[in-house]
Amino acid sequence: MKRWMNSSRTSGVPSHALIILCEGKHDYEFIKELISKINVKCDVKDQGPRDKDFIIGHVVDGKRLSYVPIIIEGGKDRLDGNVRLLISKLRSVHGSSTWVLILRDSDSNDADSAFDKLRRDIVSLINNPSKFLLYKPSMDCGQGIRVGSFVYYDCDLKYMDGVVHFRFIFVVPSLEVFLRNYEYVNDDSRLHYAIDKALSDPGIVMQ
Repeated sequence: MKRWMNSSRTSGVPSHALIILCEGKHDYEFIKELISKINVKCDVKDQGPRDKDFIIGHVVDGKRLSYVPIIIEGGKDRLDGNVRLLISKLRSVHGSSTWVLILRDSDSNDADSAFDKLRRDIVSLINNPSKFLLYKPSMDCGQGIRVGSFVYYDCDLKYMDGVVHFRFIFVVPSLEVFLRNYEYVNDDSRLHYAIDKALSDPGIVMQ
């Protein structure tokens, strides 16, 4: 995660374009707190799915935002669907300075199965000639890396003129279950306390 947050000298935002997608508000609060611990100067903003076209337009045009957008999708199915939509809309990107991070619950102890299902859906999309008529992108993924309750999968989507780096982070089995280890009891008044306690745990290393 620290590598993904490398910032310019004049601004707290990363020196590359970074888009973050997550399921809900708890995920947003977790990512926001994590980023603040890595880079205190970095500004983040919660965004809705309707903001996606504006963000993608900036990325494709090579413009940098003054903040890191975290798009709250409002559920797992919508998140998965909008990951595919994002992959389709980023086809005009140039260069290799675009990074996308997705935080998602695995809903079971088998993150590999959850990721494999999502990857199959993405492969089906890029193999669909009606979606990618002129040039079919390729997708290369590394092995999952488990760190505590988190499993990371890094993938490169290679388009005609650019590459987008994706990191899928699955929380096993969910962020809420993970935070219960830090005194979260489905009470939002304890959410920030639990997040801060979790991120202060030396055993939790967000790579």
